[in-house]
Amino acid sequence: MNQYVIYFDSGTTNSRVYLLDENYHIRFTAKRPVGSRDSAIEGNNLVLIRALKELYDEVFAKTEATEDRVLGIYASGMITSPYGLYEIPHIVLPQTLEQFAHNVYCYHESKLFDRDIYLVPGIKTLGDDISFTNNTRGEEVEALGAIDDLKAMGAGGKIALILPGSHTHVIYVEGDSLVGIISNFTGEAFHALKTETILAPVLSVENPVIDAAMVSKGANNLLQFGFSRAIYIAHAMRIFNTGTENERYCYAEGVVNGGVRESLEYYCRNVWKDCHEVAIVGDSFMYDMFQAIFDGSPCIDKVHWLPAKDGVSFAAKGIRKILAYRAEHNL
Repeated sequence: MNQYVIYFDSGTTNSRVYLLDENYHIRFTAKRPVGSRDSAIEGNNLVLIRALKELYDEVFAKTEATEDRVLGIYASGMITSPYGLYEIPHIVLPQTLEQFAHNVYCYHESKLFDRDIYLVPGIKTLGDDISFTNNTRGEEVEALGAIDDLKAMGAGGKIALILPGSHTHVIYVEGDSLVGIISNFTGEAFHALKTETILAPVLSVENPVIDAAMVSKGANNLLQFGFSRAIYIAHAMRIFNTGTENERYCYAEGVVNGGVRESLEYYCRNVWKDCHEVAIVGDSFMYDMFQAIFDGSPCIDKVHWLPAKDGVSFAAKGIRKILAYRAEHNL
């Protein structure tokens, strides 16, 4: 009889379940729009546990898997935060696959599952100056899953992996190790500007298409004028009817996300001095946008693309590597 592992990738706003077979191939996946943010709003994590249990039950309702054939339940992401399932400390970089496998934490969930759930910790960097403190919960598993793809495409052994999202994280990969992080407030800033400021009409374009010249203009104006002036120009473009709606939108994207280039170039000059390549984990829109943002960068010579598309999950690839290591070493 087939045996399985269930894996939860749970973030701030969404949670996804994966059913993995004994060879760690994905056999089923489902999603719920519930995450740690909902626990924070409710003041307790029961809303999240219920959503996870619904996903868990859906696995058995829609596949041939049965609960008695589930060897283990694993989870990563914001599920390990104060408003997740159970808070566990970040581990400090650098880290390897071996270290991740050894740092998995066993938590017994007694409210609805009555089963052990194995939690993969997030990662952090430390420094005497808070300016150099960064952390992720979830993206580290994606980075582990992306390493083999980076090697297959011939990317350099030292590369900055960019994972766009509410907080766009840059994880520096050296060979098989994760050695550094830069965390950026991008998607959250975009959402705040769109919903709470006069820029709402500029940022509410349906089905935008990347205009590389306008993205580049936004990123360059950010470098030249700073954020508050550069983003104001997007408002001025609308007031004085300069450019199309799509061009104004792309300009604003360049301003909001251009800070990723600024921070990375600082690290390339001062910390990660051997870093000359980046890889974008995302859809074609994100790849085209960051390619335009890094156009002309004095530090970055090449921009690679790891497509995020249906049927491909770098988080699932990462947990597969952790599971395989733990099985091989009887952890």
